[in-house]
Amino acid sequence: MASNQTPTSRLETSYSSTQDILIEMADLIGHKWHPVILHQLFAVGECGFSELHAAIDDISNKMLSDSLTTLEDNGLVERAVVNEKPVRVRYSLTNRGHELKPMLESMIDWGHEHLSNQQSPSVQSPPTAATATQSLGAFSTTDTSTWSRDDE
Repeated sequence: MASNQTPTSRLETSYSSTQDILIEMADLIGHKWHPVILHQLFAVGECGFSELHAAIDDISNKMLSDSLTTLEDNGLVERAVVNEKPVRVRYSLTNRGHELKPMLESMIDWGHEHLSNQQSPSVQSPPTAATATQSLGAFSTTDTSTWSRDDE
């Protein structure tokens, strides 16, 4: 019997540690807006809140603010107050944030390869009466006026 056999118990290895890391990464990077914000900061370097908000489609001010706070708390984004009149805030990536660039580029590459030909469910237009009728086929012509309560 080989001595380098795969252990049957997760507790015998660092498997649970790996799971913990993956869960933490998914929690941080898996948030809808976090990778988008990080990617924008990679592209422009340092920018203000309004510039960031204008560059990211469909994000609310509150969501951007909350996301920036979370990314800052996790040491990925740095917030610098510029002492000018009016006082401004600039956001940039920390060294730790810059270390995520290869992972985000891999995510983008994978998405272009595997998702670019598929329409996102949130982008699909809602069905119209005509398309709903077509998808129902023969069932769309059923006369429900003759149904009794027992038929339901």
